[in-house]
Amino acid sequence: MEYQSKAAEIIYALSSNMVAQIYWLKSCQILSPGHRADGAIARYPDQAGVMPYFSNFAAMAMIEEPSCFPFVERYLDWYLRHLERNGTIRDYSYDSDLNFKTARPDSEDAYAGTFLSLAFHYHKKAGQTGWVKANLPDLKRVARVIINLMDRDGLTFALAGYRVKYLMDNCEAYRGLADFAELLACLGDREVSYFKAMAEAIATGIERFLWNRLNFCYYPSRTGWIRPGVNWKKFYPDAACQVFPVLYGLIEPGQERGARLYQLFNNNQTNWLTIRPPDYPWMILGLYACLHGDYSKAYEKVRYAREAYIDTKSGNWFCAEAAFFIFTCARLLQDRDKWL
Repeated sequence: MEYQSKAAEIIYALSSNMVAQIYWLKSCQILSPGHRADGAIARYPDQAGVMPYFSNFAAMAMIEEPSCFPFVERYLDWYLRHLERNGTIRDYSYDSDLNFKTARPDSEDAYAGTFLSLAFHYHKKAGQTGWVKANLPDLKRVARVIINLMDRDGLTFALAGYRVKYLMDNCEAYRGLADFAELLACLGDREVSYFKAMAEAIATGIERFLWNRLNFCYYPSRTGWIRPGVNWKKFYPDAACQVFPVLYGLIEPGQERGARLYQLFNNNQTNWLTIRPPDYPWMILGLYACLHGDYSKAYEKVRYAREAYIDTKSGNWFCAEAAFFIFTCARLLQDRDKWL
């Protein structure tokens, strides 16, 4: 009886935390002076800086709550309205009257990849085929951003003007194209095989040029023929980038490579559960633990993040961290029979 009571308490806490963070994300969506949602999702509720890469994750997390579907669609519309001619998007900063300035994005491949995954998940959860069909030309324009950044080795450059190929970005670009191909398959579009082949080319490039068989780890990046070595004690990017192939479906967590990488990460980054300000919490690691069936650590990550960041209103808690907090809570609730 005591066990059942404790399990019910944990389920209630996860559900409550998840709902609270979804509504926190809703408050990040920028309102016009007339209180009509403009659509952009800012990093924080009280600031108007918009980095679409982070906003894509925020919108994806909001899909967990059906009442948020209209908010997500407004964001999708905002993103497409603000595309550059070549399909890329810049970072935005708004004032109180919605006047804005723009800045160069941190990357172009990862922005495009995560947006395509968002569009796929929105269609999957909300069933809004009409929105997808109406915006298909623009969605294909975003997909071609990734393809235009691909080099002969299959890997994508972070930016057209910055010729570095990052493991993290390539994982997100792969997932975006793979998700987009699946979305097109749902519509019976004739270009399914093309976009699927482009996704597979990135996956092949990651395996051939970013996997280090001798040292059993991934190279964080590739610039020309140069691939930096990995210091597992260095959190970013060396250790952190190793989690991305599992997160984005390039390798399975239960297979030897995935399991060994998870063990190496835990052996070398022993304090990942208790990261605290002024560092960012890296809630993506909670989801990573869930994928490996390490639910106790994932729950501890959620609990500690609530204590160190949410309850203290830390400035290091922003929309993308809230998104992965939600993803982790959702996975813990989905798999509760496996660990509670």
